Amino acid sequence: MILLHDPRPGHGWAGESLPPGLADLVAAVFGPGILDGHLPAFGTRAAWGGEALEETDFLTNPLGGGLLLDRNRFDAAARAAALAAGVRLAEGRAGTISGAEGSWRLALADGAEIAARFVIDSTGRPAAVARQLGAGRAAADRQVAIVAAFADAGDAFRGTSIEAVEQGWWYTTPLPGGRRVLAFLTDADLWQARTRDWAVLLGETRHMARCAGPAALAANPRVSPAETASARLLHGPGWLAAGDAAMTFDPLSSQGIAAAVLMGSRAGAAVADALRDGSAPDLAPWAEDYRTLGAETMDLRTYYARLERRWPDAPFWARRAAQRKA
Repeated sequence: MILLHDPRPGHGWAGESLPPGLADLVAAVFGPGILDGHLPAFGTRAAWGGEALEETDFLTNPLGGGLLLDRNRFDAAARAAALAAGVRLAEGRAGTISGAEGSWRLALADGAEIAARFVIDSTGRPAAVARQLGAGRAAADRQVAIVAAFADAGDAFRGTSIEAVEQGWWYTTPLPGGRRVLAFLTDADLWQARTRDWAVLLGETRHMARCAGPAALAANPRVSPAETASARLLHGPGWLAAGDAAMTFDPLSSQGIAAAVLMGSRAGAAVADALRDGSAPDLAPWAEDYRTLGAETMDLRTYYARLERRWPDAPFWARRAAQRKA
């Protein structure tokens, strides 16, 4: 088995977290120690549906606490776990794919080539291989995240803080190494039509500017895609999509990493078993469960949107409060 690793810096953003109950599930896939060195999260707080910033303490959660992830550390540990399990690591960027089930040939950007019997596309939102194989993609929105990371001079709360505003919502989270992430989630058309800049919008918040600290006002944010979307085809003869290449979730759900790890592990096990006995993996039940997970997350997003009633006619909230289409 070959793991193709693109060594270029990732295109995601810092501040990812695992909610209570998911750390044990991730450790069950990669083994003990996979989450060593990450910051514990002691709770969340949110101004959602009202002006007060209300705190939820994880100490009362029967599933335990959460974790604030150092994504680079987590990715490196995951690669190390794969190598320890016998996987061979190759570095490069996926290019064109040719062939068919059982005899794929994947060209790399540097001219090298990898032969494979089965291909799992885990290249993130670009879905570099699955798109070539006709997976397509359906998006439920055009959400973007305007994100900045900076030296942490915010308050002492150890967890994620969220504030809903008329055109979206903000969140901030402390990071390992004395840094902090701040993000504003809105729709692409609303951001492109803005008449006020990052610092002005942040200054208009009731809580977020204080939570994030004064360094946030001078930060230089960048825009990243944050839409809820799914591949139209999750798998085909000799291939499947995993992680963000298969499905992306609204960051509000905190489901992205957990879903990628658990559903990816399940698909990988099915493929490995099939290759050992020379059969084709039965991925239909896995794909059905993945679709169910996506639908449930969409329903949860609608539920949370309807809790926020202060701006019922604002485009961001009206779009999400509408009943999800089948």
